[in-house]
Amino acid sequence: MKKDKSPTVGYLLAFFLGGFGVHLFYYQKYLKAVIYLLIVIFSGGKLLPLTMVLGWIDMFFIKKWQKEYSEREEKVSKRLPETPTQLPFTKEITQVKKLEPSPEKVLLQKGKEKFYKEEDIILPEYAHLETPLYIRKEIEELKNSVKAKKSSSPAIEITFSTRDTEFMKDSIKYADMKLNKADFVPLKVYWTTFRDLDERQKRWYFYWRYQALNGNYLDTDLSYVILFVYELLNYTFNQNAAFNVSMMVRLREAYKDRLPDLDRYIVPWIRDMLVELNEIELAYKWGLGAEPYSGLNFYQIFKEYQDDISKIPMEEWRKVLYGYSETTFFKTNAQRVYAVFEQALKLFQRINIEEGLDLEKAWFKPEEKIETYHFFSSAVIGRNVPSRIIKYLQYVPTDYFYNEVTALFRLSENVARLLAGVTRQIQVNEELLPPGFKEALLEEIKRLDLTKDVGLKSRFSPDKGVKSRFTQVASAEKEESKHIIPPRPVQTTGIDGEETEPELDLPEIDIPENRSRIRLSDEEVDVEGFISSLTEEESKFISTFSNGKKSINEAEEQLKDQGVPVTIFVEQINAKAEEYLEDVFIELIGEEYVINEELVTVWEEVERRNRHEN
Repeated sequence: MKKDKSPTVGYLLAFFLGGFGVHLFYYQKYLKAVIYLLIVIFSGGKLLPLTMVLGWIDMFFIKKWQKEYSEREEKVSKRLPETPTQLPFTKEITQVKKLEPSPEKVLLQKGKEKFYKEEDIILPEYAHLETPLYIRKEIEELKNSVKAKKSSSPAIEITFSTRDTEFMKDSIKYADMKLNKADFVPLKVYWTTFRDLDERQKRWYFYWRYQALNGNYLDTDLSYVILFVYELLNYTFNQNAAFNVSMMVRLREAYKDRLPDLDRYIVPWIRDMLVELNEIELAYKWGLGAEPYSGLNFYQIFKEYQDDISKIPMEEWRKVLYGYSETTFFKTNAQRVYAVFEQALKLFQRINIEEGLDLEKAWFKPEEKIETYHFFSSAVIGRNVPSRIIKYLQYVPTDYFYNEVTALFRLSENVARLLAGVTRQIQVNEELLPPGFKEALLEEIKRLDLTKDVGLKSRFSPDKGVKSRFTQVASAEKEESKHIIPPRPVQTTGIDGEETEPELDLPEIDIPENRSRIRLSDEEVDVEGFISSLTEEESKFISTFSNGKKSINEAEEQLKDQGVPVTIFVEQINAKAEEYLEDVFIELIGEEYVINEELVTVWEEVERRNRHEN
């Protein structure tokens, strides 16, 4: 048995004789050692100081080389004989016990099947996928090189390889490894490869992988799942594309809730595999063509929840609200607003279905894209995967999407205000919603026993440039019935999950078309305090609104000399308005800043005083 290398000797050789590459010869880094030596020889010793510095830098890698050498020698010393003697043939996979705790090798006899059933893992949707010939050839060549290295006699060998190709070789070598029992060992490593794992971690990985392949998805760390995904992406564990994609889909379904960060990696990688296989239609399901919004694909989220859009997480809806500023009421009643918004989404989707409107077509439009597609970002990929030009459809949210969702959310806050006994309302373009939607929503909430008797008022905003989809399809019959939603079932479930009996005998809701604006003498707010709190720049900015509006470009141009971003400047004004007027003063609607309709009289007073002072 060879004597192990000494790290102390390695450090000394690198420090005193590193310029000649002696430390590299010591750790069998022959190619690099020869390069150091040739530099010194051909430069006549003039570049010796340079190679000495390089040798000192190499001292940072001594520990790593020592570990690699020790592992390599351990594997050689534990190598099994080529032909085991007197091994009985059984249906069970034979395992050889080892003295040291290390992964157990599955000894597959000729004609014996894998230790998992490939056909049980392949999903019907992906059963037709075939591995391209160029991938099969590349993996076969790599397999042959691994076999040749195992059977060759010890010799000095100079090879060129990268961390990724070394991972592929290790994956091929460990493809038949499994354990029937092992203890969990934590692992948190980025770009995980087998060389990042110690022996105990390898044991757990082979046990966990064996269990997952047989449908038992044990709790584990994300790094272990990612390691297996790397094996599937590289086709080194299994060369069947149908199996690899199906296994990744199964891993995603099994761990997406337990490991929330998994989706950000595995979903785009599944999509990349499908694009590489020219399965563009299947790739759409995994987000191809979905417009990225804040790092997420809302079209993809919509498709996942299209049967009930009210189940889309609230944090996703908040990202697509168009020009909404949080009011003081919202900050203290967010959960109430969210609960009403959930009911509004349910009702809105139901009306779309009844009127024969396709919500997907109304909210998203396809655009043909031709672009260079890059594969497997942030993955360990050792095989050759060049980028390519692809043509596909990108699904982009329409103006209907942003405006209707924002109108639904604003209306939900108004309804929540009424439920809380607050009669003051925020600006909503109700013309974008189905006729009578607010009455229907209030009735639905009444049926769910989520409200109480309060006075009702509404305000209709002027059209902002996007016509309602619903006025085009409203039938005379629905107009006569005032778009009353069909009665719900006898029992339903409230927000708190309690079953409640419906109250069908509801009073008619009388909603006036207009409501009065706030008055300067209104005791509920402090108009004078608000105007006094404004700086000279803020007062001038407000007074230059034309008909209560100012475009974003005009606002940016006006504040350019002050060096203050428009959004921050407007937020400062709104913060004062919330303190004194209990509402936002300026709202962003489309490409314009608009004075809150309820506070127009305050804006007119600011404009009057500013004009008088000048």
